[in-house]
Amino acid sequence: MNKTILLITTIFILGCQDQDIEYIGSTSGTTIKEVVNGTWLINPEYIRKGCFAGKDCIPSLENPVKTTHDDPIVDYLNEEDLVIGIWDMGQYIAYPHNIMDWHEVANEHGYSISYCPLTGSALHIKTGSEFGVSGMLYNSNLIMYDRKSDSYWPQMFLKSARGLRSGESFRLKPMLETTWGNWKKLFPNSKILNGDYGFSRDYAEYPYGFYKECNSKECGDYILFPIENLDERLKAKTRVMAIITEKKQKAYVIESFDSPTIINENIGGIHHSIIISGPDNMAIAFETETPLTINQWDMNIGSIILEDGKGNLWNILGRSKDGSSHSLTQAMAYIAYWFSQGAFYPDTEIYDN
Repeated sequence: MNKTILLITTIFILGCQDQDIEYIGSTSGTTIKEVVNGTWLINPEYIRKGCFAGKDCIPSLENPVKTTHDDPIVDYLNEEDLVIGIWDMGQYIAYPHNIMDWHEVANEHGYSISYCPLTGSALHIKTGSEFGVSGMLYNSNLIMYDRKSDSYWPQMFLKSARGLRSGESFRLKPMLETTWGNWKKLFPNSKILNGDYGFSRDYAEYPYGFYKECNSKECGDYILFPIENLDERLKAKTRVMAIITEKKQKAYVIESFDSPTIINENIGGIHHSIIISGPDNMAIAFETETPLTINQWDMNIGSIILEDGKGNLWNILGRSKDGSSHSLTQAMAYIAYWFSQGAFYPDTEIYDN
């Protein structure tokens, strides 16, 4: 057993509790069982155990303590490490991939941050309940459960797939994934998770070996669990911004945009503005009534300003610059590894850049 699998096993078993549901499938793919409570909206043949002891075997963070960017305690973070950045309750907050790799869910007052390291996908979810890690995966992607209704939510499915809330969609809030260095320039007064949570985790250590760089079966850390569809139009771990509507899905390869770009287009009957910069390693998408343009993009001074045809101005998270207009509406969208987007949505169109 190689180092990568050993590290993954360590993550899955730390903090596990006894499971209280019967799982579909197994990590070997040889056993398919019925679920005790209800049926799934997803194909059960591709649900697998990630944690062998069930719910909360990967411990979520509950209102994690934050600090400032200049606190020595955040020395676990390098300038090029990715963070999930949001605005909430009067402050900007960064949730580093380094920490979310090990916890996958952070619950706060009124929202949760979800990150699946196996599919590279993050969400900022408006919610009145708490989410936990179910211990199951679908298409190698995190399945969460909510602790109020015990419903199950495959993250990239964007809705509950089993339980009392089955069929209910996530309500997404704006978030920006970019490097820690970029985030600090954009929002120098931002808070960040301090990483001192009492767990035996080394947040400076990526727990999945060479997984992010492995794009073929030959390197051993390719795709760790069975997926429903393997789409090889792009390399497996290519990071894409994916727009999801009921009628259509579309993916944008982030690294293919060699300068800051806004794409305004109708996808599935909804007008979207997709903002992408390959050099800055960032992408975000909004549902908009009219096209947006770039008013200013200067990372040297940490300023990105978006503008519509009426002269309204917003920052990169869609917040009004002068308070005179509404905030922009987050699209049903996320950044993810291409293999997972193709597995969930086989008909995804790839934007031709």
